[in-house]
Amino acid sequence: MTLSERRLALVPVAFYLVLVVVLVAGVLATTHGHFVYALDDPYIHLAMAENLAHGHYGINAGEFSSPSSSIVWPFLLVPFAETPVHVFVPLALNLLFGCVAALLLGRVVSGWRMAWWQRAITGAALVLAADLPSLTIIGMEHTLQVMLAIACASGLLEVLDGGELPGWSLAAAVVAPIVRYEDVALTLAVCVGLVGMKRWKASFAVGGLAMAPLIAFSVFLKQLGLPALPLSVLVKGDVSEVSDLGVRIRIAFETCVLQAVKDPERYPVLVLFLVLTYMTIRSRARAQRFVLGGSAMLAALQLLIGRFGWLYRYEVYAVIFLTLICMHMLARCEGFRFWHVSLVVGAATFSMIGTARTVGASSGIYRQQYQMHRFVTGFYRGDYAVNDLGLVSFERRPGSYVLDIYGLASLQAAQQDDKTTAWLDRFVKRRGVALVMMYPEWFDDVPDSWTELGRMCEADPPVSIGEGCVSFYSSTTDGTPVLREEVRAFAKTLPAGVTLTQK
Repeated sequence: MTLSERRLALVPVAFYLVLVVVLVAGVLATTHGHFVYALDDPYIHLAMAENLAHGHYGINAGEFSSPSSSIVWPFLLVPFAETPVHVFVPLALNLLFGCVAALLLGRVVSGWRMAWWQRAITGAALVLAADLPSLTIIGMEHTLQVMLAIACASGLLEVLDGGELPGWSLAAAVVAPIVRYEDVALTLAVCVGLVGMKRWKASFAVGGLAMAPLIAFSVFLKQLGLPALPLSVLVKGDVSEVSDLGVRIRIAFETCVLQAVKDPERYPVLVLFLVLTYMTIRSRARAQRFVLGGSAMLAALQLLIGRFGWLYRYEVYAVIFLTLICMHMLARCEGFRFWHVSLVVGAATFSMIGTARTVGASSGIYRQQYQMHRFVTGFYRGDYAVNDLGLVSFERRPGSYVLDIYGLASLQAAQQDDKTTAWLDRFVKRRGVALVMMYPEWFDDVPDSWTELGRMCEADPPVSIGEGCVSFYSSTTDGTPVLREEVRAFAKTLPAGVTLTQK
């Protein structure tokens, strides 16, 4: 790269950092100076890291669970566990990975035949298409996932130009699946590209090295008495280890096929799949045909079995990977300016919507989950049950137990298909939990023996849940008077925009 190209590569980095600063400032302005992530899930990883620091895998001491969809992310948070800066470690890591991702985007764009200012604008637009600013504030492993997706795509672009696949791109393909399971699609795309180059041994090596940690982790989970896949994957994917597993997979597959043509959020991946399929059919060069075909396969896998939504964090790794491959091919065509603008704008549309919603999402977490966290750490002193695990499990009182009735941190709840009112009552009382904080809409009904203490509501519900109110219940008669007083004291401390109506 020339000096001017290196400077150009820094434009996306600068643009990314400016947007992150704006988003952080917006979050602090709407949360009374408390930095809160845009989803509740990052706090699950932080809570796990607290226990991993003591050699335990799970949320509650002495009870194994697997509520994280990422193998490696909770371990990256361990070094600073139980320190004042622990809560900011996901933000710091995401800033690091986000800068590397933006730099890789700048490196790719700097080689395209356009005017300097056009390449600069394109690099900035790709930062939005990759959703890097929003993913940074979300606080999960998706920024690292996107960085690895860009690294894999960048290597394949060199193959499309007749070069070799760089070692760092192969390393990204090997590491990607331990960041998120769906990254196996990235590994497959790279392996298919290697086959196109007739590098059979390298293809098998990359695939084998990528799958080995997944198999080892499954063995580890089975030894702990857990399913081979994390509970978060099974529960959120609506798949459990029961007799009708095949039926569940078939229904999920059919649902995804239907949604691929009905859900606008899936249109970018669908369009990219169609474009790449057409390019694959028209291609004559073997290596190029395999790279394009492997990329089309990645798009198909995301459409058929991948998830979408939740601030567009699930599909963004595929969107940026596919966009880079398509744009690189279109750069060779006449009329590239029109197609390149259309592709970038289309790919970035939903990510820009997600970025615009990030501050509001953080504010929603602050007004609901953060307040629940305040209650169980500053007012209530016993064990409690929830159906939204996250902040309520992070930095909690020593010795306190959190019962997850949704199933991310409870194998019994995860395997319970029909969460009836009777089951809910037995499950909570068997553990001796006095306080239940939950969204009653998630269940058929609330047990008659429970006493509702109050309902905490806000006008704008968190993006991740969509429920504006959380109800507080006492599951025991003896503890109800004390709990009422604790809820009453807590209600006086709530911020503006949050109301707690006592029963």
